[in-house]
Amino acid sequence: MGKLMVLTLLGAGLALVGERLVAFRQRTNAFRKVEPVEPQNCRLIEGLENGSEDIDILPSGLAFISSGLKYPGLPSFAPDEPGQIFLMDMNEQNPKVQALNISDGFDKASFNPHGISTFIDEDHTVYLYVVNHPHMKSTVEKFKFEEQQRSLVHLKTIKHELLKSVNDIVVLGPEQFYATRDHYFTNFFLVLFEMIMDLHWTYAVFYSPREVKVVAKGFSSANGITVSLDKKYFASRMFCLRSLR
Repeated sequence: MGKLMVLTLLGAGLALVGERLVAFRQRTNAFRKVEPVEPQNCRLIEGLENGSEDIDILPSGLAFISSGLKYPGLPSFAPDEPGQIFLMDMNEQNPKVQALNISDGFDKASFNPHGISTFIDEDHTVYLYVVNHPHMKSTVEKFKFEEQQRSLVHLKTIKHELLKSVNDIVVLGPEQFYATRDHYFTNFFLVLFEMIMDLHWTYAVFYSPREVKVVAKGFSSANGITVSLDKKYFASRMFCLRSLR
């Protein structure tokens, strides 16, 4: 009787895993046939051989690009090289990228940039906020952009217990932003289990120096986030919410 119970439970477990694997493949469009599309007005931007994760464009046409992300389960084009922030002027007829220098005092060797967002102060100073994964942890780095020197001055590292496995951010004001958590677990095998079982345990966070709180939850993988022009609504591929500032 005991053996029969074990076999029954084992069979039920394998059936559940099989069903979850099929559902996971469907969610990721693994069965979908991709039709080739000829690009119209596209061309390769050289200098981003280590990949580009995120881009944020200023009203002036200057674009920041994060590159060199190393993330569990994803291939890395340069595993022994730190990540970088590149600058590109969209006003140029043939725009090229330029790596921005980062001020001393910041641990550039472990720089692992993910999502980015900019904020322009009343005095027109540009601040760049970068999701960073040093040693596979999650922090948000605040930089000041020096346009003449084409450099970034590191101002502050932001940490909080709710800022784990951060994917992307959108900045509202000085040290005020929304952030998304794309995985509940940080261990690769547990992340894989989380994805296969479709656990809806991730969320979006509002951060400010005075208050940090979860503002939306119950998602399988809260990913990129953006803001409407009037800053009333914030949207991800997983949700849309009204600003709770």
